[in-house]
Formats: sequence, structure tokens, C-alpha cells
Amino acid sequence: MIRTLLILVFASVVAVSQVVTPALPNTDSVVTCFPDTTGYARLTVGSNGRMFTDLQSAIDAAQLGTVIVVDADHVTEGTIVLRKKDVGSGWIIIMPSTINALPNQGLRISPTMASVMPRFVTTNTAGHPAVRTESGAHHYRLIGIEITADEKVQESYGLVFLGDNGPAQTTLEEVPHHLIIDRCYIHGHTNGTVMKFGVRLDCANAAIIDSYISDFHSIGFDAQAIAGVNGPGPFKIINNYLEASGENIMFGGGAPSIPNLVPSDIEIRQNHMYKPLTWRVSDATYAGKHWTIKNLFELKTGRRVLLDGNTLENSWADLPIGQSGYAILLTVRAEGGKAPQADVSDVTITNNIVRNVGAGITISGSDDIPSTRSSRILIANNLFTNINGPAFGDGNVSGPNDGTFLKIGNPENVSVVGNTIEQTGPITWAFKPTSGFVFTKNVANCFRSAGGYQGIYGPGKAEGDGTIQHYFPDITDANRRFSDNVLIGGNASRYTEFGPMSKNVFPTSAVGVDPSLGLQRDVLDSAFARKIVCEATTSTVEHASATPHTWIQPQPASDHLLITTVYYGNSTYHLVDATGRTVLQGEFVASPALINISSLATGTYVIRMISGSTIETRTLSILR
Repeated sequence: MIRTLLILVFASVVAVSQVVTPALPNTDSVVTCFPDTTGYARLTVGSNGRMFTDLQSAIDAAQLGTVIVVDADHVTEGTIVLRKKDVGSGWIIIMPSTINALPNQGLRISPTMASVMPRFVTTNTAGHPAVRTESGAHHYRLIGIEITADEKVQESYGLVFLGDNGPAQTTLEEVPHHLIIDRCYIHGHTNGTVMKFGVRLDCANAAIIDSYISDFHSIGFDAQAIAGVNGPGPFKIINNYLEASGENIMFGGGAPSIPNLVPSDIEIRQNHMYKPLTWRVSDATYAGKHWTIKNLFELKTGRRVLLDGNTLENSWADLPIGQSGYAILLTVRAEGGKAPQADVSDVTITNNIVRNVGAGITISGSDDIPSTRSSRILIANNLFTNINGPAFGDGNVSGPNDGTFLKIGNPENVSVVGNTIEQTGPITWAFKPTSGFVFTKNVANCFRSAGGYQGIYGPGKAEGDGTIQHYFPDITDANRRFSDNVLIGGNASRYTEFGPMSKNVFPTSAVGVDPSLGLQRDVLDSAFARKIVCEATTSTVEHASATPHTWIQPQPASDHLLITTVYYGNSTYHLVDATGRTVLQGEFVASPALINISSLATGTYVIRMISGSTIETRTLSILR
């Protein structure tokens, strides 16, 4: 579970006085492991000797509980429509005939695998997508598909539309749901002027996993690898390569057509968000097209969002049309009054590596047009390295964006705990007073910038004591909300109001810094190494046993579980939680077997019994 995975980070946070931790996303219902396809129908698509020569006809004919196998050399042109199906149960799975040539579940696809993937190609010069959902469509999984636009398409306004943000989707009942993109290669091309979106998440209960989404860029417009406005969530975005000139991931940017909707319960883990330097005009490798550059991750609306274990790399200033080179923007926007419910709250940013950017994070707590005030934002155990104004910034050394780590104004309950920050500008540029601010256990540069700014700074006030008293007025030495920091190159005389109890230190260099402060590398490494293990594969279509040979009792169970099976000797069992993570496994040496499950949390689990090519699955409930 997510809460268990982040326990080490929160253990250090909750020890800090008066920290208000955000609520984590509830994404347990988004199960990304390949389902048990025992009893599924099987349809084939290809040019010769297959049941269908046209993929859309196969989709139209399929009921829920169908695997559609598409020949790897098959090309579908136009727009594939994922229809709403009400007959049958289970999923409609669209996958290549070469499924065994793909990486296993949990491993990211790469463009080098394109030769073993069927292709969906939009040829529509008006910008229509390659894939879209019908209103209310549900339970579709796309595996191992290359999705792109034809070279003649100069303006593509999105390749995969999961849901809609228009008059076709104005109620929650119309929202598509249970949609998974798994190990797909989704990309634009460099010939056009607009490659707007890779995937739109205007849906519910959806996941994008282990995929490669690249070449989304526009001249004079935003472009995103993944974006969402009109979907309630929950969403999982896990282990993808994401490349876009505007925002690599963004939620918001327009008013939802469903009244009062805020995308919520969003889990973003282990992705690589990247902008190639070949897109930068001043770089020696510049490829010749000036795409509009903005940032790597932005929330204009979104509640209960987890950004954990990701790499965010390369963002530079691109004014006047683009932005100033920030990595992360948390900027609530009411969209001109059309979305007053917009909210950026309960955001957790942990265990990420952010590098090669002009500035770090900007947080605007409210919009100029009345909006909800952003609250409960945690930034913990991240590495911010080469936050470099001279190299990537906007060139305005007197402004707020020149190598600044955190530009902040008017959110509530923002906690910055245990980060290592290597930046050229001030630690903060506060532009409005902020309540509930906590800054503890961080290691940060505190050298004077080219513009003369350093440390905790806000315009019109002196660095340190003066800024804290005006912009962060509820911080005191006694409550230690600004404490235990290592401010390298800083001037202790500017922080005299926060010394006796707060115990900040001001070394001239990082040599000899207390290793218990700043980034805890083992926790960060664990976040990057963590994988969802899915033992069941597409072999279940061919080999799963239709006759049960395994029995479990009691049901529900409490502390012990008795498994009786005909499989033992060369068999293994695997208990998988709702996130798809294997929490307990072992070998069967005899049957029945008594298994101690007292260490597992209450909830629903899947038990997989694997014996050779045979896989049986059972559902287990643990109650206490």
C-alpha cells in the first residue's frame, strides 16, 4: 500500500512540530497487473488467415471478457473507437501477437521494440486522435501498441483520448473508466507544428504504465505527454518515459465540462520526465525547431496527488511565449471563473530527483480570481541538483526566477523537510504571506546570487529574520518550524531570531555535514527500486486451469491461512495486494500448508498459485 511505502518519509516528518501532512491518494482500486483471463474469448486480427482484417470490426464484435490479438505487422489507420460494452464480464484486452517479445510487466517499453508492435496511425489532417473512447466505455487494456500520427498530419490535437472534455461528457455517468495503457509506444513526429497531447485522462480508474510517450511539442502552444481536466480519477502513472515541450504532466489548464469536478487520487511514480536539449535554441545540439518550453510537472487543479520516485530533468527559460525554467508548478487556477472549485491540495512530493532546471518549485496558493486556497503540501526527501539560474534561467538576475528553489505565496501548511538542494539563487522568494510553513532538516545552498539574493528571502525584507517575520509570521524559535537546517555559505547573523532552539548551522561548505540531515539516500533509492511484481502473464489465456485445484480457508481470514492444493513440490504461492505488489510468497513443499499472514494489513488480496505454465488465482479477504 502507498502508506506503507512512504512510512520512512512520514516517520521523519511527523516528528517535526506542527507539520500538517497531506492525505495520500486512494488508488487501491486501480489494479494494474494483467487479469486472470481464464474463460475469455479470443479474436484475431491480421491481413491473412485471421478472424478479422479490420481491428474496429473486432472491437465492435467483442464482448467483455475478450482478448483481441493483433498481428505485429498490422497497421490500423484512422481513429479506433473503444465502444461501451454491457454484455459479459471482465476486460477487453488488445495486444500484439508477439506479446512474448515484449518486456515483462513492470519493465518499461522502448522505441526499439516498435518492430514487434501493431501500429495505430491517425491520418486525419484535422487533428483527430488515433484512439478515443465512446461515452461510458470501460474495461479496456491496450498492451504493446505503437500509436502515432502520420507524417502528413501537421497539427495533431492528441493521440489517445480517454474520455472527453466537452458536451459529450457532462455527468459522471458518462465518464469512461477502467482503462489501462500498458507498455505502449506513443509518439508524435517533428514534421508538424502542433503535437498537442500523448494521452488525455478525462476518465476514471485508469493507469498508464511502463510506456514510452515522446515527441509532443508545439510552436506557440502548450503540449503535454499526459494531461487531464475532466476526469475524476483515480489514476496511476507509473514507470513511463514522458517527453513534452510544454508540461510533461499537467492536470488542469481548462474548465471541466462536468460541474464542480476536481481530478483526484493521482499516483505518479518512477517516471522519467525529460526535455531533450535538442529542443533548446542555445544548445549545440539544437535540431532547428523552436518548440515552446514550459515546465516538467504542473497542477492547476488536483487533490490527493503523490509524486514519488521520479526523475524530472531539463527545463529552461523560453520567454516571452514559454516560461522561466521551473521544474514544478503548483498554481491553482479558476480558469477565468469557470472553475471556481479548482483546488491544489493534499500534494505529496517525495523521493524525486530534479536536475538541470532554471528554478525549482513555484506554489501560488490562490488565483487572482477567487479560488480555493491550496493547502497541505509536503516536499520531502528529494534531491534538487543543478538548479542553475545562469545555465537555464531567464537571465533576469534581479527577478524571482534566477536559480530560486521555492517561489511561494499564500498557500497553507506547506512543509519542506529533509531535502538536499543545490541551487544558485535564494532558497525562497516569498511574494505573499504564507501560514503553516515548515522548513526543517534540509541541506541547501545559501550563497549570494548574482542579483544579490540569498537564503530565506522575500521582496522588501531582509534575508532571514525579516523575511520570516513578514512572510512566514507563525514561525518562531520555540515551535522549531525553521530548524535543523544546514545553510551552506549562509550568514548566521541574519537568523538570530531562530537560533537557541532551532539549531540551524551555517558551514562554509558541505564537507562534514551531518548525514542525518537532508536527503536520506537509502529511502530515495528504495523509491526508485520499488516495482509492482505481477507473476500472471498472458499465458493465462492459453494455460490457466479452468478446473479449481486449490482451496483456501478460512474466508475471510485473520492471522493464518490454510491452502490445500494438488500442486506442490515445484509450485509457488504469491499474495498480491491491491496495488499489485507481492507482499508474501513462498514454495509449497506439502499440502495442506499453513501460512502466517498476521503481518499483513486488513483488506483484499489476490493469491496466485503457479505451477509450471498453470496459474490459478483466488481472492482473499483479511479481517480482524
